[in-house]
Amino acid sequence: MKASILLFLLLVKALLGNSNCSEASCHCNPIIQIGTESSLNSEKKHFVTVTSQLQVDQVKQICENVSSSLLAKQDVRFQNLLTLLDLDARPSDCQDMQLMGFATSGVYKIFPTGTSGFSVRCDHETEGGGWTVFQRRTDGKEDFYRGWFDYQVGFGNLDGEFWLGNQQLHMISSQGWYELRVDMILINGSHVFAKYNVFYVKGIEEYYRMFVDGYSGTAGDSLGSSRHFGHKFSTKDRDNDIYEPGNCAAIYHGAWWYEACHFSNLNGLYGSTEYGKGLTWHTTTGYFQSVSGSEMKVRRWTHKKQE
Repeated sequence: MKASILLFLLLVKALLGNSNCSEASCHCNPIIQIGTESSLNSEKKHFVTVTSQLQVDQVKQICENVSSSLLAKQDVRFQNLLTLLDLDARPSDCQDMQLMGFATSGVYKIFPTGTSGFSVRCDHETEGGGWTVFQRRTDGKEDFYRGWFDYQVGFGNLDGEFWLGNQQLHMISSQGWYELRVDMILINGSHVFAKYNVFYVKGIEEYYRMFVDGYSGTAGDSLGSSRHFGHKFSTKDRDNDIYEPGNCAAIYHGAWWYEACHFSNLNGLYGSTEYGKGLTWHTTTGYFQSVSGSEMKVRRWTHKKQE
């Protein structure tokens, strides 16, 4: 140590029994404790009592200022806690999470209207952030050839591949005007996207019928045509399409909003080059290629109004 004095500690003590300090302002009677190198390992300590009234008043002022500052901070934290406990103030989607200061992409819990909350993956990087991700394909490790119940409640790992769930998607998209963005990675490594100004999924009574409109982007429109717009969701065990010869989900190894049958099939068989069975987006891949990655996400239109 360059200095012999290793420790300077200001101790604040309230001497309630001090007859010379009856006012409310006399809560801090300071004692300065000085520990020297020779006294640190000794039971004997050196105490110096501040005797100057001016010094006492200065230390009292410091004490009061620090106490007020700490109290103010705790009050703010308490108010924030009360706000979070208010159901109306809970985040309803990833955009709310972003507005609350959570600006890093990752997994968060949201509370859409009418729910007790569930975890989602938030994308706070793409196009300003605030996106709630409901589908993700990255490596083919997750089995997407599943039945109705799995697609209804969701499956997979939010840090990997997953389908959030049709019921969750309905609860989120029914809260307001939502837009959809579909990001895809092609087998050559290039990135394309499709964006829609309007996206909405109906409830179970409508078999999660999907509505989408207002395309823009670089991937081409393979979702907004009559092949998918307004159609019900189908799985291998629940044939809700209008294709008479069979079940589109079973034929093309997927689960989707099929008509008879599809221009897109992003829940298909990962890596497949069989006709229509892969992760196809017809305007980009045709029917004999798959994208190597996809991510589907929604965001409320209020985001644009606040920019």
